Amino acid sequence: MTTESNFATLRQGLQLGCAALVLAAAGLAAPAWAQDTTSIKVLNWQPGGPEYWIALVEAFEAENPDITVELETVPFDRYPEVQGPYITTRSGPDVMQNNSGLELYDRRSAYIELPPETLAAGKNLITYAGGCLNFDTTQPCYGLPFGYQGNVMYYNKAVLTQAGLNAESPPTTWEEMDAACEAVKAIGKTCLAHGMTGVFPAYWNFPEIARNFLTEDDMRAVLAGDLPWTDPKMTSILEAMASIGERGWINSNSPSISMLPDGADIFASGNAAFASTIIADAVNWQAFGAALGDENVGAMRWPVLVADAPLANSFSGTESAVFGVSSWTNKQDAALKFVEFIAGTENGNLLTSLGGGIALNNNVDPSLIPESQALAQIQEIIKTPTLHAGILLSGQEADALARGWQEVTLGRLSVPDWAARMQVALEESPGKN
Repeated sequence: MTTESNFATLRQGLQLGCAALVLAAAGLAAPAWAQDTTSIKVLNWQPGGPEYWIALVEAFEAENPDITVELETVPFDRYPEVQGPYITTRSGPDVMQNNSGLELYDRRSAYIELPPETLAAGKNLITYAGGCLNFDTTQPCYGLPFGYQGNVMYYNKAVLTQAGLNAESPPTTWEEMDAACEAVKAIGKTCLAHGMTGVFPAYWNFPEIARNFLTEDDMRAVLAGDLPWTDPKMTSILEAMASIGERGWINSNSPSISMLPDGADIFASGNAAFASTIIADAVNWQAFGAALGDENVGAMRWPVLVADAPLANSFSGTESAVFGVSSWTNKQDAALKFVEFIAGTENGNLLTSLGGGIALNNNVDPSLIPESQALAQIQEIIKTPTLHAGILLSGQEADALARGWQEVTLGRLSVPDWAARMQVALEESPGKN
């Protein structure tokens, strides 16, 4: 027997259905309550900027009208402290962003292994190995990327000219960098805009010095935890990092500030000649061009420290951030669709045209690549890639690297003691033991 309550429910359903039909007849979209939709939360640090992310979400939702996306955007330097509690409580976002390499591997319990049909979305990517164990696509993969990433040093041509230097011929060796820094400091400017807090030293500075002392085999040994920090090659890297402060290249408050946004702001304000950052996503050629004028911004490799080092003139390249599906989500199908879209051609086109990124998708429309001298220089630099030593470090090592560099620069720690701390961090790294 049908109850009065059942009739009420039936009437409500008929009313909603009729309303949807009326809207359809009028050429209007049915409201959200008239459709079955799944809402997914995506934890991210918004690489490429707000405009790109607005366009990305709109394009994804247009292609998947049964899915809506809620973004939880966190500043890059605060990302681990926000993501950590989600992983501990096994709750929260359905999709999460992470850097490729050991940062992702250390947290892989928070992600599902991507199924073959999702990995097939990466078939048009130049590479997606940074989301897979041991950088091997035949092993479990936990995320797909969307762009290429790596390190360069930007320079402000106006500042170099003001300092009496050739703006079209920036320094290529540490000796030339020393001379350039003296000239820049003489006009009251900072030579190398810099910040030491957070993970930036591990990802943006350490790889550029490591290339002077390590071979690719050495780097793979770093990944495996088989090259101790007390090895002369590793201590040479730390000594060179320490010498940057001793040489007076950097701003005096470098130990107490973060590279993003503080250090980058010094460069973007026109108060520094150089800045060591990344090729894409944030604080890139596009952002600096907007702040300083495209005509004033150039991109170069870090100056070479060891002239005959086999990798000294290479590019530290890797996939940019990867996106994976959280292991606790109950919206796995919708979350996987978002990860597949991230790796697709449409998103590659958006990243290229709006996000200042270098897409990994082979099918991106080349006519969308913006005109910029700095970008053109970057396109040449990335033609000779090598492994990115920064993403081979565990979270414990990255933290010890940054803290040690701060203390060494402030004169509170010796390099041998820094190396000893790094070795302890290595031995405490679960991903390497």
